Amino acid sequence: MNILVNDNKIEFKVEDFPMLITGAERTGTSFFSLCLLVSLAETENKVLLFSAYKAAKDEFKKQLDVKNENAIIAKSGDEKIFLKSIKNIVDISDRIILIKNIENYSYKLFNALKKFDLIIFSGDIDKCQFADDLMKKEFKTKIFFSQSKNFPNKKVKELPKYNGRIISENYNGLITLEM
Repeated sequence: MNILVNDNKIEFKVEDFPMLITGAERTGTSFFSLCLLVSLAETENKVLLFSAYKAAKDEFKKQLDVKNENAIIAKSGDEKIFLKSIKNIVDISDRIILIKNIENYSYKLFNALKKFDLIIFSGDIDKCQFADDLMKKEFKTKIFFSQSKNFPNKKVKELPKYNGRIISENYNGLITLEM
């Protein structure tokens, strides 16, 4: 899958991180986040996926198609186990970390990961415990798949499923997937 901004194919680079991807349920936020991580893994970036849901892990594996040595999938969706396990990942600071479904996690997770530059926080910010801290964090890229009730943005309008609004130093406009 290709990622398009204003109908032009793009490839994200480390300069585009940290990143926030947010949207309400059923807007395409989760699928887009997984496709983005697959795209990053396929371009030789080291990645780490943390998701509470087996379906997300299965979709990520399916999209990668082959075992990718650059990709680590956290076995458990339990944040306590995940926080312990990342201490054993020697190259953790070199990996792009996707925290999928931020609304399922606590401040502990955010506080442990906020220092990382190569991170993607993805999910519904309106249901996230640490939403206020997320909105204070300096993100180089923000992608909105729906209007946030708690953090409205004038640039985000009603969007069809799988369409988002990207705001960053490098990109601005409509972001979509080309399947």
